[in-house]
Amino acid sequence: MVDVSKAQDGGIIKKILTEGAGDTPSAGNEVSVHYTGRLLDGSKFDSSKDRDQLFKFKVGTGQVIKGWDEGIVTMKRGEVAILTCKPDYAYGASGSPPKIPPNSTLEFEVEMHDFYGEDCTEGTDGGVLKSTTVEGTGLSNPREGATVKISWVMSHMDRELEKRSAEFILGDGAAHDIVPGIETALLKMKKGETAKVTVKSLYAYGNVGNAQLAVPGAADLTYLLTLETFEQAKYKYEMDGCEKIKFAEQVKEMGTQYFKEGKYDLALKKYKLITDYLEEGDEFEGDESDSDSEEVKEEKKVMDKPDEDRAKVLMLAGFSNQAICYIKLGDGNAALKACKDALQLDPNNIKCLFRKGQAAEMSQEWEEAINHYKAVLVVDNKNAAAINAMKVCTNKMKVFRANQKKRFANMFERTNFKEPEPEPEENKLKPDFSDSEGEEEAVGSDKEGEEMAV
Repeated sequence: MVDVSKAQDGGIIKKILTEGAGDTPSAGNEVSVHYTGRLLDGSKFDSSKDRDQLFKFKVGTGQVIKGWDEGIVTMKRGEVAILTCKPDYAYGASGSPPKIPPNSTLEFEVEMHDFYGEDCTEGTDGGVLKSTTVEGTGLSNPREGATVKISWVMSHMDRELEKRSAEFILGDGAAHDIVPGIETALLKMKKGETAKVTVKSLYAYGNVGNAQLAVPGAADLTYLLTLETFEQAKYKYEMDGCEKIKFAEQVKEMGTQYFKEGKYDLALKKYKLITDYLEEGDEFEGDESDSDSEEVKEEKKVMDKPDEDRAKVLMLAGFSNQAICYIKLGDGNAALKACKDALQLDPNNIKCLFRKGQAAEMSQEWEEAINHYKAVLVVDNKNAAAINAMKVCTNKMKVFRANQKKRFANMFERTNFKEPEPEPEENKLKPDFSDSEGEEEAVGSDKEGEEMAV
């Protein structure tokens, strides 16, 4: 028998009845156990076996009594043990009426069936499972936008393939050759935490793999990941107007760099941050601040007119650049919406008028696209790109209509509608008026012939 309580105060005494094998669960793992609980006099108060159903819970998260949170993490798969928990590690001075009296020491015979890491994915599809090996500090986890410093060792089938460290902004991992599964796990980690992270291929290198790292296609990977430190990003509501503008300028620069590198999905994320942080823009409205003193303005961080103009320019760039990213990614409808949002700020913005035409082309709406390009020429009647685009759309529309006409012509030709030739009089079935059944049969045959001709 051994004391397995963290405090080593005799609160949890463990007696192994059957040895298990392998590793033990860590905090946050979901475990599946069978158990029988008894008072010290041997009377049973509960058993999962009586219900013929395994008991599942997340260990180390406060879902069960303290004696279980600290005792279960010492058990291996297949192990059977008795955990004797003192009142402070069970139900304390209040007990759990009517079956468990106050200040009761309890005995649990526990059989460990299985456990697996914390599912870090939003859809809980098992794609990223985290098992903590070294506990972190603090209460917070990094959120998207935080600057994180991490290190890891990646392996496949017990073969080490990569050992790296990186410092980057959470959400930009792809720009640093960091797989999505790593970022997904980091959102659930604490500063200083080390965890074993199992990443399914969907969240790693997919069916293609990574030849440079010798990762085969459709490979599930294991990472020993450490979150060394992180600097949390501010929430939008924590920023004043000037900070939002500075932030928007920074993410715009990053988005432009990603766009130049052809990383349109990452660029889009940055451009959307611009409009997300600035579109509520109450700080940019100067009406109320005109009568404020300079001291009040400084305290309220209300922008002056030049700052309002900067915010509007950034908003316009954010929507316009979202549109071109959507076009590059093949989403014409989203591109059209982004253009409409931009044109509310500047109805004569040539780039967005032109991109509306491009978005319409993606849906083969040639006439609509031509109208958008005409709108460009209203603003700039010598715009060569719009003139050329109109010619291209006109030609495409002619080809499309010609193909449609040919297709319908072929359809009618294949149908080959012909009037049925009249049946010779001698071949027609004549009704026998002496027999009613014969009459019904003949009438029925005529109807069948008529229906087939139609």
